[in-house]
Amino acid sequence: MAENSRVRWGVAGCVVAVAGGVLTASDVVTPEPIGPAVLQVRQWSRVITLTSSGGGATATLEHGQQGDSVWLERSTDGGAAPAESADAGAESGPDTAERLAPGTVAAQQTVAHSGFRPYTGGMLRACGKAGDRTAIRCTRWFAEGEAAPDRRQRAVERLLDRYDHAAGRWENDTSIWQSANALTALIDYMQRTGDRQYLGYIDETYQHGMVAKTGVPRQTGYNDDELWWALAWIDAFDLTGDQRYLQAARTIVDGLDDQHAAFCDGGIAWARMGVDPQSRPWTQVNAITNALYLTATAQLSTRVDSASRPAYAARALRTREWFTDRAGRALLDPSGLINDHLDQHGDTCVPADTETRWTYVQGAMISGLVAEYQATRQAALLTTADSIAAAATGRRSPFLRDGILSEPAATNCPGPDCKDAETFKGVLVRSYRDLLDTGRSKAATREFLSRQANSLLGKNDAYGFQWGTPPNPDDPPNYATQAAALDAFNADE
Repeated sequence: MAENSRVRWGVAGCVVAVAGGVLTASDVVTPEPIGPAVLQVRQWSRVITLTSSGGGATATLEHGQQGDSVWLERSTDGGAAPAESADAGAESGPDTAERLAPGTVAAQQTVAHSGFRPYTGGMLRACGKAGDRTAIRCTRWFAEGEAAPDRRQRAVERLLDRYDHAAGRWENDTSIWQSANALTALIDYMQRTGDRQYLGYIDETYQHGMVAKTGVPRQTGYNDDELWWALAWIDAFDLTGDQRYLQAARTIVDGLDDQHAAFCDGGIAWARMGVDPQSRPWTQVNAITNALYLTATAQLSTRVDSASRPAYAARALRTREWFTDRAGRALLDPSGLINDHLDQHGDTCVPADTETRWTYVQGAMISGLVAEYQATRQAALLTTADSIAAAATGRRSPFLRDGILSEPAATNCPGPDCKDAETFKGVLVRSYRDLLDTGRSKAATREFLSRQANSLLGKNDAYGFQWGTPPNPDDPPNYATQAAALDAFNADE
């Protein structure tokens, strides 16, 4: 059976997906077999396809214009591309690599094909070039008989279909924070699998808008939006070692030094203080913002230069003590869950809407405690994280329906007004896996994560908001629901 390998051709780089395979869900329903992968290309509209069969391969370029070209390249050294050739997702240097069986888009045509070439014991890849551009894009190297990508990589492909190269984030993300989570899911995939073919998306995102200067694509006025980006850049630094990303995270976190609300014992306000509270509710101090701040400061305390570490460690400690000893204690529900927020009441703050709880708040708090444990090795921090995980995923959890995560407070979901909640469950499973990875948790189990991942019943590798239910027209996938699904697959790695 032929394997099809397609490449995303754009500034961010190229991605490859191979058709075939069957996704199974042991705890629910067996999904339909997966058909051939069809990838949309956002940049320049081209799609390059490597088709492997019969001991060799051909290359195809689609959606092109006259003068575009496509060809095969062969490697006999395990896919170590020559320096002068275009590696997957990179522009080429001097155009001196041998082009095997090239084809060119003819007048009034949009498709070009290479000739067939055998593997002859080596590896092949498809490369292409727009006639009016210098950049060359290639698939990754492909070996004869190579296994098809698993469901996780196919989910990555569907997520990247929705990346908006013009904006440097995912399509229709007006809030910016959900793109930070999508980028985090992509980075987590690369970190856990060793697959580095999508690294270009990190740099492309960094190069857009205000990111290089401020750490975020644009200012929204909400402190939690910015902190999600800080965590994404810390993850990017961990993956690449690139100091630009660590500095971006520091810029965001350091920019919040003036956001401690005096009326709420110094908790970080949800929105930028000093703005009209009717448009930016800085009079609210919520759990998510402070849990993210705890995570970011604790993580920075183990990554920055030694002279700067004590300051970040002190901020992390102060934030945790805000939850345990000061106003934030009111957010800790007797059930073990974390409530949503506090509102200003005169010169103090009081709990508000204590019946509304979200999965991602539980996850963010778990991540903060894990990050501080990694910095301090205080076992009691994991005990607290375990209690939250047990409350969020145990048999009395309000978030479980037949053992599968749901978001009961998201009454507008699924649908066009769902928005923020589309990301929430992904945050919880990602954080839960962080707790499991400590090797010290008494509450986190692999079985729980496998049940969540195996409950995902998407169509054509795209997943909607609801987990544990078959695809339906009222629950259309988008980049945020897709990133949450990828979080579930990553967590079950």
